[in-house]
This record gives sequence, C-alpha cells and structure tokens, in this order.
Amino acid sequence: MSQILAVKVTGATTLTLLNGNQLYTAIRKQAVPQVALNTLGPIGDEVGDKTHHGGVDKAVFFNGQKTLEKLTALLGLEYDYLQDSRFGENFVVSELDEENVCVGDQFRIGEVLVEVCQPRKPCNTLSKNTENNDTRKVVVEQSLVGWYARVLQTGVIHQGDRLTLLARPYPDLTIKAVHQLLALPAKTLDARR
Repeated sequence: MSQILAVKVTGATTLTLLNGNQLYTAIRKQAVPQVALNTLGPIGDEVGDKTHHGGVDKAVFFNGQKTLEKLTALLGLEYDYLQDSRFGENFVVSELDEENVCVGDQFRIGEVLVEVCQPRKPCNTLSKNTENNDTRKVVVEQSLVGWYARVLQTGVIHQGDRLTLLARPYPDLTIKAVHQLLALPAKTLDARR
C-alpha cells in the first residue's frame, strides 16, 4: 500500500542561481511533518507563477518515489528529495508513479479526499532551478512528470499517511499515457487522423 513519504510546502521567494540570474518561484519546497489542505491546496504553500500553476485543478502536486529516484540519477542531482524539492512536489509517495496512477483516481489520505486531474506540464523553471539545461527535456521525454490533484474533502495530511484508492473511473488514462498524448506536437496528432 502506498504512503506519504514526504510532505512539502514553501512560500514564493527569489532564488539567485549560480550564473547570477534570479528566479521568483516556490519550487524548492521544504519538508514538514504535516499540512492542512483547503480546496486551493496546502495552507502555507504558494506558487510563484499563478498564470500556469495553482487553482482548484492543480491544488496539490504529487511525485512518486521511483520517479524522483530516476530523475536524480538521470540528471546527476545530489540532494535529499525527501527533505527538499527540485521539482516542486507537495507530496512524495511510495509505490505510485505515472504508469499506475490514472486521471480520475480518487484517493483517501487520512481525512483528505483527492482526485487526480492531470499530468504536470513541465515548464522551463525546472531547468532553471536545477541549473541543468536538460532537465525539462528529460522530464518530458521520460514521462517523469508527476500529477496534479484537486481536493474534494479538506483536512490534514501527515507524513506516513496511507493512500487508499477509492475510485478509478478511467483505468486506461494513466498519467503517462495522457502526458504522452499532450506532449505530441500538433502535426503528429493531425497525421494520426
């Protein structure tokens, strides 16, 4: 059974990168033992770019332990993904990943009920934050994107809480499958008709 391995939140801040450039973001979230959620996400958590992030359909961002292990190895990153974030996740979960989570899945986590909405559409902030120009490309090409969920029932999520799958209305719409469709260039989709 899957469980919450890490809970992470942060406020938006300006990061100064090694090259001197600055980035206003909340991508580098820090581990906390628990967090209360409302319908807009973890209380005390922020997003830096409200045009593309946040809102009820992107209230919380999950990443799988296996996904983060693959990403850190592929990109040569050295940090403790259970303590802080380079990919902006609110929750790190065991056993779940882009191949076994589906759009529409509903999970009970303690007193909270969430519904998986969509794969993350990776932006250039990932590459800027890791200071590795290949980060976004690797995330997209390897389908290591994580997933967003909406909060159907508010409450508190603790590190160590179990995730119980309550509903799976679309078993063929895995996060990986949906991501791969969304990542195809429009000309490729047109050619499939």
